[in-house]
Amino acid sequence: MSRPLTERHLQLRDWQIEARRATREKFNAEKNFLCVATPGAGKTKFALCIVHELMKEKLIDRVVVVTPSDNLKRQWAAEAAAFAGLDIDPDFVNAHGIETADFHGIAITYALLGQDKKGVHLQNTFNRRTFVIFDEIHHAGESLTWGDAIKKSFENAVFRLSLSGTPFRSDDAVIPFITYENGISKADYTYSYERAIKENVCRPVYFTIHDGRMKWKVHETEFEHGFKDSLQKDQVSKRLKTALDSKGNFVRDVMKSANEKLSEIRTHHSDAAGLIFAATQQHAKEIAHVVQEITGELPPIVISEDADGSEKIQQFKNATLRWLVSVKMVSEGIDIPRLRVGVYFTIVKAELFFRQAIGRFVRVLSHLQAQDAFIFIPQDRDIVHLAESIQEERDHALDEAERAKNNGGGDTDLFGDEYTPALRGNFVPLASESTTHKTIAVNVEISSGARHGIDHRKIEDENPVYIQKEILRDRLNMLAKRYALKKRNGSNIKPDFKLAHKIWIEKGGKNMDIETIDELKRREQFYINLLRSN
Repeated sequence: MSRPLTERHLQLRDWQIEARRATREKFNAEKNFLCVATPGAGKTKFALCIVHELMKEKLIDRVVVVTPSDNLKRQWAAEAAAFAGLDIDPDFVNAHGIETADFHGIAITYALLGQDKKGVHLQNTFNRRTFVIFDEIHHAGESLTWGDAIKKSFENAVFRLSLSGTPFRSDDAVIPFITYENGISKADYTYSYERAIKENVCRPVYFTIHDGRMKWKVHETEFEHGFKDSLQKDQVSKRLKTALDSKGNFVRDVMKSANEKLSEIRTHHSDAAGLIFAATQQHAKEIAHVVQEITGELPPIVISEDADGSEKIQQFKNATLRWLVSVKMVSEGIDIPRLRVGVYFTIVKAELFFRQAIGRFVRVLSHLQAQDAFIFIPQDRDIVHLAESIQEERDHALDEAERAKNNGGGDTDLFGDEYTPALRGNFVPLASESTTHKTIAVNVEISSGARHGIDHRKIEDENPVYIQKEILRDRLNMLAKRYALKKRNGSNIKPDFKLAHKIWIEKGGKNMDIETIDELKRREQFYINLLRSN
């Protein structure tokens, strides 16, 4: 059975108390609540406090947290255990059917939910009173499959709490369980940037904007322009591509300035770090070598497709390295508190991505006095506009996609060109350099996340259940390996490392992934007895 919840004094900020009260009032009458709050203001703790209360009052049986990424699943599980004493399984997969009895619920991704062909989550929600939390609910609009999945799986939920900390998607996909009025999403509670600034939960962010001179060639025609020159769309794209070409001096000039700023910050914040947003894997490698030329240190590269991306981020978070280069990996839900300097070396001009990216740099650290963040960007008109308007509030407007299309807008990617070129021919960047720069300051949100380190080496009851299970499974695999080697008895026969597992199953045991802690402990003793008796 799951550990009984103990009485806890869960300290909340003023806005969390207000939002909690509003949620509880709606819980008694309706089934949906949308909370839009500045990233890092404490949406996770606000939601966990409500779950803790409802479970203590026996009004719900379980909680399901749906997140955009695997990394966020584990952040939720860690925060749930440390803050609210809730055990949430972040390793649940659809094949498990239902979480084991020693969990209060599960954390899954929108993608995993979209793969649920057998209606596992629909059935579980029907069978037990389920409270659902949709983290960064705007992601449910990324895929029709995801939107349909959350609607189907949780239509019978006791309550659905949707959270968002960034502007909603600018497409025309209706997000399930969100109320719309005249095509605009309506939040039940909003914690605005303006109020967060007034309540001192924001830090100032300074954008250092670099102009430059760029030279490129299309077919046999050469062009040379600065960022202030008026150009056709396809030439605007080529100008930015030329500026961000790692072979040119613009990248080196901006990196030198950014690295000098980081050195200055590290005189009073010794492990302060910088993050560079690159566009492709190849571009990231090239940028990393530029950083190595300047600093003598080759920075790690994190790419969204990497299986070990989250592990690399965790290592960087706990290290003292100066720079990290990222491709689409560190834009949302990643907590690296020591980040103080950012470099935006990508042509992605999506507002959602840009705001998520800036959110990585602005969390307040309690032990520091001055802790401003500095973001270096090219003086491209669209990117500068994103920086200047970062405090503006956004709701989900269903007609924005069509409006953007009519205005010729849309997302672009570095080294990809979706414009119809005014001049046909092969594009070649020739040279670039940074000329002048200026600085603007805006106040944006804090970026937070789970901050609790957990000792993976000891099995202790105060550890979250999922951590205890990880340790037990590692031990069981080690014991099974020892048993297989012992059974081989020095012969040349290939050891069967699954032999102990097979024997356990034959004796009526379950698959390791769906066993409770007590069952895993009994299994461990069984393996120990096997080793002693043979």
